[in-house]
Amino acid sequence: MLLAAAAVALAPPRVAASRRAPPPRMASAVSAPPRELAPLSGADEFALGFDFGTSSARCVVIDGTGAVRCEPEPYPWGERERTQRAVDWADALDSLLRSIPADVRGRLQRIAVSGTSGSVLLVDESGEAAAGRGDPRMYDFSVAKQAPGGSGAAALELLAAAAPAGHTARSATSALAKVLAWHCEAALGGGERIAHQADYVASRLTGAPPATDWHNALKLGFDVAALGWPSWMLDGDIGAAVGSRLPRVVRPGEPVGPVGADAAARWGLPADCVVTGGTTDSIAAFLAAGAAAPGDAVSSLGSTLALKLLSATAADDSSRGVYSHRLGDLWLVGGASNAGCAVLREQGFSPDELAALSDAIDPAAAPPHADFYPLPAATVGERFPIADDAKAAVLAPVPPDRAQFLHCILHGIAKVEADGYAALADLGATPLTRVLTCGGGSQNPQWMAMREAMLGVPTTRPENDAAAYGAARLAAFGAG
Repeated sequence: MLLAAAAVALAPPRVAASRRAPPPRMASAVSAPPRELAPLSGADEFALGFDFGTSSARCVVIDGTGAVRCEPEPYPWGERERTQRAVDWADALDSLLRSIPADVRGRLQRIAVSGTSGSVLLVDESGEAAAGRGDPRMYDFSVAKQAPGGSGAAALELLAAAAPAGHTARSATSALAKVLAWHCEAALGGGERIAHQADYVASRLTGAPPATDWHNALKLGFDVAALGWPSWMLDGDIGAAVGSRLPRVVRPGEPVGPVGADAAARWGLPADCVVTGGTTDSIAAFLAAGAAAPGDAVSSLGSTLALKLLSATAADDSSRGVYSHRLGDLWLVGGASNAGCAVLREQGFSPDELAALSDAIDPAAAPPHADFYPLPAATVGERFPIADDAKAAVLAPVPPDRAQFLHCILHGIAKVEADGYAALADLGATPLTRVLTCGGGSQNPQWMAMREAMLGVPTTRPENDAAAYGAARLAAFGAG
């Protein structure tokens, strides 16, 4: 009863939708095609999921009941976390596969790969990284800041002239912007084709040209409502640059192709093992958490705060960092705030201190200061749940007691989360009914109780939130 009452006292004010300009609307979506692969069932059917994430590559083997059968040690990127090469991805694939017992490899029926969203490279006709193009352009590569010469500005000009206003591909970190910047440096040619990180890894298994999936293809410009490449990408200057080099797109979890003969011989994989369409690392983590019905959501309480909500309707507002991925005929609506747990590290809270001070916090009580906005010191500006390029951190006045200071910060992040879900609802997404919490913040019981009171819905930790596990579930059971 105490927490129920606190939900009213701590709930953030909702911003009236009528005070905002209406967001752009997605065109009516075509129905998803029928599934080709039946879900695996039973303990004798195995699926393998890879996650090529920000800090390491991992893999998990599960059976048809969803139970984990094998989980090798991760393959860390080390100093190459943001400067990875295609050969690093190939080496990680080889190392992880050889870490799986031979008898387990010999029983695999499905394989799926997740990779970091927006990480892209150009490959040649043999499927290897194209010569002279440098390293892959990773998820955080910005053509506005990192592309050589004037190629980044030229790429963004092409996008501004062709892509619809507010389209996610217009971002300086989109996969399409990175590819167009390559084209502006030297025209694409010589059999060059586009591949995302997950596509490239999967092609090492099939031996065929890289194919991609709905999720990775979104930032390359793929129309997830119409399930096809839009005309603005196939015509004009952009069409001339990339039209013939776009990958085939499949539904996540549906067949890309069988394991190739070379891969079967090298790693002892069955010739009838199917490589399926993959996904991005954050969506793989969503699938791992077990969210299944519209209204289910996953909050990731890491260095920054990321929200993903399963919705019966799409919601898009690029000015606020909100866009929708497609899961069958449902939608995964999300946004990411710059606020998050990075502030706790900056303010010197050690794990032991966090645990000790949290015990002194009453999650049903209001903090001494309820208007904190916990942005990292080097961050100015916010996109979600508000759009404010000048937004600055609010971390003052600092209470004299460290437990009270911690309470103010945790409450501030929780308020951003609650405002975020309110923003998704204002944009037309299915109302929130349940939140599964991932990331380091999910281990703090006082914060979990505080957030549950503010959100007004059950808030729990999933049994498994590993992206590799989510990729394995995608291979075994599909998505949507």
